[in-house]
Amino acid sequence: MFLDTRNQPPTGVPQGPAIHQAPPGPNKALQQLGQVRAVVLLAGSVRATNLRKAADRFIMDLPVDAQKTVLDCWHDQLDDLALELGIQHLPARVMIDRSATAQRSSHRTGPTEVQIEQDPLAFRGTGGLVSDVARAYADDEYLIVANAAQILLTPLPRLVEAMADQQADVSLLCDKDHRPNGLMLIRCGALRDIAQVGFIDLNEQALPLIAKRHTVKACRHEQTVSMAIRTRQNYLDAVRTYHRHLNPRRRLTDALPAEDWSATFSIIEPGASVDPSAVVHDSVVLAGGRVEAGAVLVRSVVGPMGRIGGGESVVECTAASHQGAARDQALLWQT
Repeated sequence: MFLDTRNQPPTGVPQGPAIHQAPPGPNKALQQLGQVRAVVLLAGSVRATNLRKAADRFIMDLPVDAQKTVLDCWHDQLDDLALELGIQHLPARVMIDRSATAQRSSHRTGPTEVQIEQDPLAFRGTGGLVSDVARAYADDEYLIVANAAQILLTPLPRLVEAMADQQADVSLLCDKDHRPNGLMLIRCGALRDIAQVGFIDLNEQALPLIAKRHTVKACRHEQTVSMAIRTRQNYLDAVRTYHRHLNPRRRLTDALPAEDWSATFSIIEPGASVDPSAVVHDSVVLAGGRVEAGAVLVRSVVGPMGRIGGGESVVECTAASHQGAARDQALLWQT
């Protein structure tokens, strides 16, 4: 259920009508969604986070279980959205740093086609990037724009339809704490005023500029609809929540309290080496990582060059590249 936020709008963003009080006319929202032409997943960053450095990969390529990555979770959500809206082909453009190398594109079957692309221009910012992408589409066509480094906790069709209900040029979704969660529905024509050169941030610069001539509205969900992934801690928190609430195999335990001493997941990628006697508790060992006999790993991430020596205990750390956790704490990042 979405709440009326007219009394507490995000700073600088005009507030639209409450969704539950002002339903659209005969499927106006669905007519708007029929003009959705692509999804833009923003996966780049100006500076790599410690987690990305330690993992030596983009956040979207981090695993959430033995079969899926963060990007696979997005693919599932986008397939559901396409099927809900009757879209036979939904391009999902994953935009990475211009200086980075495109790692892979998705070849899964389904209505969503995921393509990894480099930013067309350097130092454009998220606002400039989305504006550049929108030039390929007509004014009355729409883009769904989202931060790729997050896991959705609410079905994407519900969220997108809620934004479409606002009947705005730009609709953005906010969590219960009033902070935008990085998911927007944008009419391409509203992006034409953004300069074609220079760095422009989407939230700080582009939205205030757009709001001068176009309608910008926000809606707030009464629950947390997604979990952002930037640090080791919120990556592991997101994976833990995924296993407790989104994985069908865990739904029977949803009513039980989440105790820290009770392990929820243990992810060991193919290519990682983990001794059978080691304990991996709510932790991730990426391909190339090594955990030796008798080691204990708790709420931690072992990167492709990380090594946890025999008998060592590592708690709430990111092992990037070292010759034993106890002997080289400098490379165990706490974030």
